[in-house]
Amino acid sequence: MRERTGLTQVEYFVLHESDGDAPLPEIADAWFDNGARSPTVEEAVPALAGALVSLTADGLLEVRRFTSWPAAWNGGVRVEDEHLRAEVGDVDPWLPGPARIGLLVARVTEEGGAYL
Repeated sequence: MRERTGLTQVEYFVLHESDGDAPLPEIADAWFDNGARSPTVEEAVPALAGALVSLTADGLLEVRRFTSWPAAWNGGVRVEDEHLRAEVGDVDPWLPGPARIGLLVARVTEEGGAYL
């Protein structure tokens, strides 16, 4: 875990939206509903994915994959840091509907809670 001095606007948004378990499509929907609209989801995904990966690498978020949702948190499979960037860099995990690889859900860790 890296030493942090603060959060970017996008990181804070993703962290705030992940408080209480948030599937990635819900985070993306909240981004568009928040007035931070991009013309396309393809343009929004790099910023959201970068924030998610950074927060996870710093131990402020944890991301797990679920075959059905809602479910118990320990029923999901943790997506490790080295695989997370590749998985969330595509548009599909951020869109509503059936996920090909399972639904990715973010949760704020105890360390991340200090930033909320």
